[in-house]
Amino acid sequence: MLRKFAFVLCFMLACSTAVAGEKEHRALAEELIKITEGDMVMEKMKAQVTMIFQQITAQMNVQEADKPKLDKYSKRFDAILKEDMAWDKVKPQYLDLYTSVFTEEETKGLVDFYKSDLGKKVTSKMPELMQQSMTVARTYMQGVVPKLETLTEEMRKEFEPAAAQAPGQEAPAAKAAPAGSKEGKKE
Repeated sequence: MLRKFAFVLCFMLACSTAVAGEKEHRALAEELIKITEGDMVMEKMKAQVTMIFQQITAQMNVQEADKPKLDKYSKRFDAILKEDMAWDKVKPQYLDLYTSVFTEEETKGLVDFYKSDLGKKVTSKMPELMQQSMTVARTYMQGVVPKLETLTEEMRKEFEPAAAQAPGQEAPAAKAAPAGSKEGKKE
């Protein structure tokens, strides 16, 4: 009986230690998300979706008399964003993601880094760096895209006759030149 009690006690302690470790890991992940401004992801996405919605409504050329209808839809749009894109709603999934990708030790190291002066600079400069990186990539792709289009056009032309041929049929023979023409005679 004493042995069973000791086993149950050890099992309970092991479980409580694992739960405590998980809570600490999630707390560190939450801190990492906050100091890297990861919690602003949904706000930035909402701003982009709002801009798209505004562009769509601007293209509709709504007449002044219909503005109350538009306001009604705008309020519904805002309610959808507020409810479905709230940080509190997605935060548990982000915490799950961070704790599945980084160990507790790694998360602690990242928190320490992002609290440092260099880490703060990385956080503040990363959006600008990403934007400029995209500009460089777009510029580079402007030269690559025409080459890829040429390549795929050549591929399409080469494979087109084979693709048009039905399964089990031979490729159509080249049309013979009419008798008496230069192409039909050997010179």
